[in-house]
Amino acid sequence: MHPVENAPANLSRVLSPIAIGPIHIPNRVVRTGHGTGIGKGTMNPALIAYHVERARGGVGLTIIEALAVGTSAYPFLVSGAPGLVEGYRDLVALCAPYGMKIFQQIGHLGNEIPELDGSPPWSSSDSVGAMVGIPSQAMSLAQMDFLVECYVRAARDCADGGLDGVELHMAHGYLLQQFLSPLYNRRKDAYGGSFENRMRLPVRLLEAVRAAIPETMALGVRLSSEPFEGGLSPEDIKCIADHFADRGLIDFLNLSSGTDYNPHKIIGAMHEPAGYELEGDRPAAHASKVPVIVTGRFRTLEEAEQVIREGDGDLVGMTRAHIADPAIVRKTIEGRTDDVRPCIGCNHGCIGGLLTGGQIGCTVNVAVGLEATLSEDLIGPSENPRRVLVVGGGPSGLEAARVAAMRGHTVVLAEASPHLGGAVNIAALAPRRAGIADIVHWLEREVRRCGVDIRLSTYVDAEDIADYAPDAVIVATGSLPRLDGAQHRSPGLLARGMDHASVVSSHEVLTEGSNRNWGSRAVVFDDTGHYEAVAAAEYLVARGLAVTFVTPHKSFAPGLEPALSDEAALERLAADGNLRLITYGELLSVGDGGVEVRHRFGGGAFHVDADTVVFVSHNAPNRDLIDGLADAPFPVIAVGDVRSPRYLQTAIREGHMAARSL
Repeated sequence: MHPVENAPANLSRVLSPIAIGPIHIPNRVVRTGHGTGIGKGTMNPALIAYHVERARGGVGLTIIEALAVGTSAYPFLVSGAPGLVEGYRDLVALCAPYGMKIFQQIGHLGNEIPELDGSPPWSSSDSVGAMVGIPSQAMSLAQMDFLVECYVRAARDCADGGLDGVELHMAHGYLLQQFLSPLYNRRKDAYGGSFENRMRLPVRLLEAVRAAIPETMALGVRLSSEPFEGGLSPEDIKCIADHFADRGLIDFLNLSSGTDYNPHKIIGAMHEPAGYELEGDRPAAHASKVPVIVTGRFRTLEEAEQVIREGDGDLVGMTRAHIADPAIVRKTIEGRTDDVRPCIGCNHGCIGGLLTGGQIGCTVNVAVGLEATLSEDLIGPSENPRRVLVVGGGPSGLEAARVAAMRGHTVVLAEASPHLGGAVNIAALAPRRAGIADIVHWLEREVRRCGVDIRLSTYVDAEDIADYAPDAVIVATGSLPRLDGAQHRSPGLLARGMDHASVVSSHEVLTEGSNRNWGSRAVVFDDTGHYEAVAAAEYLVARGLAVTFVTPHKSFAPGLEPALSDEAALERLAADGNLRLITYGELLSVGDGGVEVRHRFGGGAFHVDADTVVFVSHNAPNRDLIDGLADAPFPVIAVGDVRSPRYLQTAIREGHMAARSL
């Protein structure tokens, strides 16, 4: 039965069909174009499986990640790549039973990417992109003609592959926005200067693509404003969209925000609320003559319904939400909203994975990019059901218990504390990070639904194991803060005075909170470069302390950069005016009144006043149990931080894979 036929009354808008030009979209739920790296340049079986999984889950429209045209060094999906059109045809055939429509985004990064032969990037004028930092060359008329031909070839491939539509990417500061925007376009010819001139190349491309594709395909654009002096304002975006629509060039408008100069606004992390982009979208969205797609960290159909009800958009992008759970639509229609695995907005696995490893993953969904082998639909009963003991109720242990129970094992989950969730419960106490706990709340519901025997306030050591008579043990006992003064960027250096009363861990800051007098000045020493120290600093700044943030790294929280969270956090901290940042720092000693610090590459020590010293370094694994089971006569599998303190994504993945291996 088609999902819309069972639409709950309170979701009548988001689950209603809509026409985009000649294309009938079964509901208003969209996955906007997002780089995955899964296809390795083409539409390969893994990328097809990734999209089919979301079609099966009930998505109405998918816009495939940008298809690069021209001769740039774009590494992900490339026009003319071997197997591309055949891959399109396979994708369309496999998605057809589920009704999901498929558009292809086509674009060029402009000054953000050099040419394959090492030549400078292309742009409207000579400018420097935020990502590569290489001065671009102003495109010649011949290069523009070539670009038009490239777009036409790409669009024809989309038509030959049976896709339903095409979207031209004119947002996020990429090539076509570099023509539209006076921030970049300083040309003196017919392609620069006035509004009409700056529109000339985008209009040429739309006209050429419209002529190249059949009337049965839809055509639209993605646009975004620029929050910089002299950049495209929301009103400018409205004028651009009207210009296209009045000429019959577009069937839909896809609105976004941000550029590579402020990428945390393109893909807002956990600190951003649902709908954070809507205010900037409204001028164009409310005046649009064609259906409008909006986005902004929406996670539920209820949120999407509200957007449509209030007239802020006609379709709603839920891209990261569907990375986390491909079946949001299906589960919601079936009345199983509590079963929807939540996107926590950490950005660590998706955009973080793309920027660090060349392919997206997901902190909460192990199967992303591996749907052909790891889809949850493939989890079946074990041929050899066992009694499985999971020790540790943090995210790794919870995921292990959940998957083991799904496989038909009899599972006991023992947790030493009175609550499940582990260190995530502490992380959720940080400012603007409460959402990280959504995943452990979901996991707790799931293990209870699956019938796991949960034993709280239950400490287990090696001598206790025999009482459980397990056939296998999964150890997920986590890690604890290390306050020994060791600093991994300065081997051999141990800060003196670490037993001083002012020294605390980030855990103590977040858990003790207002129950402790932190004084008026604090030093936060960040050896890891990730979120723990940022959380402590933000917590203390919010309570009026002047914070000196000392890090051995060359920049503030570099581990957050791929997740687009470092600049947003720094903006918040700097806005309060109580932050001092010291990079390349070493902590030498702690004493009455403060600390002694020096720069790693020379110079003398200097004093920093502090009433509180927060020392954040890599945790110590809690290995007592795993070491005590070295000679156990049954399988013992260590997962998560007990192996090595790392990230939430790793902890969940290891718990998941351990349970699948039994």
